[in-house]
Amino acid sequence: MTKVACIYELRNYQHQWIKDIWNSWKRGNRRVLAQLPTGAGKTICFAHICQKFFQKQQKVLVIAHRIELITQAAEKLEQIVGEPVGIIKGGCAAHPERRIQVASIQTLARRDILELPLNIGLLLFDEAHHSSASSYRRLIEHYQEAQILGVTATPQRIDGQGFQELFDDLVVGISTSTLIKEGYLSKFRLFTTNQTISTIGVKKSRGDFRAKELAVAVTSQIGVDEIFQNYLKYAKNLRTVIFACSLEHSRALAAKFRRNGIKAEHLDGETPPELRVQILERFRGGETQVITNYEILTEGYDCPNIECIYCVRPTESSTLWLQMTGRVLRTHTLKPTAVIIDVTDNWKKHGLPDEQRQWSLEAKTLTASSSLGLIQCPHCTHAFKPLSHELAIVDGEIGEDGLLIEHHEAICPNCGQAVEFTTKETTEPILEKTYRIRIRHSLNIDLTEIDLSVSGTRLEMVYDMLYEQRLKNAQPAKIYKAIFMTFIERMSEFTLGDWRAIVKMIEPTELAITKKAWELYQEALDRHKNRLLALSFIEQRKLKNQDNPQGIKSTTDKPQTLGSTSKESVPKQQPQSPLIKENLGNVYFQRKYAQEWQKSLAKCSVTTAEFLSQNAGLFHVETTPKFVNISLEIENVPDLKLKLKEVYNSTEIQSAFSQGFGKQAKVMLRLAPSQTQSQSA
Repeated sequence: MTKVACIYELRNYQHQWIKDIWNSWKRGNRRVLAQLPTGAGKTICFAHICQKFFQKQQKVLVIAHRIELITQAAEKLEQIVGEPVGIIKGGCAAHPERRIQVASIQTLARRDILELPLNIGLLLFDEAHHSSASSYRRLIEHYQEAQILGVTATPQRIDGQGFQELFDDLVVGISTSTLIKEGYLSKFRLFTTNQTISTIGVKKSRGDFRAKELAVAVTSQIGVDEIFQNYLKYAKNLRTVIFACSLEHSRALAAKFRRNGIKAEHLDGETPPELRVQILERFRGGETQVITNYEILTEGYDCPNIECIYCVRPTESSTLWLQMTGRVLRTHTLKPTAVIIDVTDNWKKHGLPDEQRQWSLEAKTLTASSSLGLIQCPHCTHAFKPLSHELAIVDGEIGEDGLLIEHHEAICPNCGQAVEFTTKETTEPILEKTYRIRIRHSLNIDLTEIDLSVSGTRLEMVYDMLYEQRLKNAQPAKIYKAIFMTFIERMSEFTLGDWRAIVKMIEPTELAITKKAWELYQEALDRHKNRLLALSFIEQRKLKNQDNPQGIKSTTDKPQTLGSTSKESVPKQQPQSPLIKENLGNVYFQRKYAQEWQKSLAKCSVTTAEFLSQNAGLFHVETTPKFVNISLEIENVPDLKLKLKEVYNSTEIQSAFSQGFGKQAKVMLRLAPSQTQSQSA
């Protein structure tokens, strides 16, 4: 078969990335993991690497971690390489003669070794941050003569597991910030809110929030109405991808947009492949304006037409966050600037996509606060949670403090080795199981744009100050204090973008740049505000001394603390009018589940049913085949906690609504916003 030249010309950084990969192989590293940011053209680079193996009459096997990405990967490779690609997937015709084969890890894991493709010179793992299971290891061991290449934008795992057992070397490509600076990726604007979604009390599993509890927490604080209204304010007419907190949440959002005349469609892992392709094509062509999704468009979907991502899904995973934001950074002629809307703390917790990252093959050390019940295998570094029967005591001993130390044994699901671990007896008393009433406050989300612009003039002023005060080698804390003191009069002019640049200048190795810059930005504004208050106080005292030159003290004069206001200057607050009860809950869900609501109240005690009918309404209902999440909006009446203690029994409520809705129910309470809050929002 003759060589087919690639139709895409490589950029300089792509040439360098490919060269670094080949150099690593030449140094004897057969298994190479290579990082390149989302949108930098990994598939184009694949195609050029493939050509080298074609020249040796060898084939290439590309592995994807999800079945739904197979077709897309094959189509992209066919376009770039210029020849047909074989797909190894149930229901697809086999073409073993084709030089590139694309398969899902699930498909190959189910097949016998003898059924695997032959004459493979390159085994390539796409989205390689998923490659830690035994199925990946099986393929690597099978293709002993092949070169191994894993590619990903985010070479890290949420559970802290490393890649040392699978790869010999890590090749890191160009940074996202450089790609943006050189115009290969889009600049972005960031819209956030001070009232972010609270995840306090939401349990975690394998390093991220548990799906069911997260869905209840999110939908009890922010409704689909508020999400839609902010879309109209900040992203109207923009082609938008919304990352929802659950499957049903995504469906509810799509339905809300459609009811208001905006073409929106929902995607999840259960969407049939044919329908998924049609939905994405309608979005790509502009027929669909909004796509809502749950855990489906976080990686593997390349659409330069995306103009905005709207994140309503808190996550503990920086990998997931970077994959979500990466969807919107691809350039397009009709998209001068990308828009990121985040109503969570993700942007502060994980940083912005243009920050430097420290990638490594090594495993992260699990701490007590982050392990979440996980143990780490000493043989392969895999982090996992022991099964219930593996918590049985194998042996025990008494420690110096008199407490029992229990020894256990678990089997690592990755490498199959036995792992010993210990637990220690606790001195805390075992309490009877109680049901706490968890009330989440509703949010009046008001988005504002975070100014990420950088002023060259202000940075030059800071640099000059460092030189003049001889602070270039001083401790960062001392330098920041000097900046506050030197520029106190102009602190309000410094943007978050300025502070990010300052942190990069002063602490070039700092990884959490945005988080550190945000703290400095807030402190600077507080110092500036206090400065203005102090100047105002001094000015008032001067004026008072001019009016009373003899220094006679007035009986009406009262001392004031900094920033305080005298009683005379504070207008009397008018009593708040009671909330209109018709405003409780969400009209859409009230009407849709009217019968289930009545059935649920009928199963409650008389006092509970009377309280709920007078003071509560359905705010959000999310159903799945097995369970239902329900958010009730409660009127903030006087002595609410006391009344809830009298009438609200968690077990009774869960049971009543389970019977009323015909599924296992989890009920969350949400305080209705006060009338004054609603007016000011």
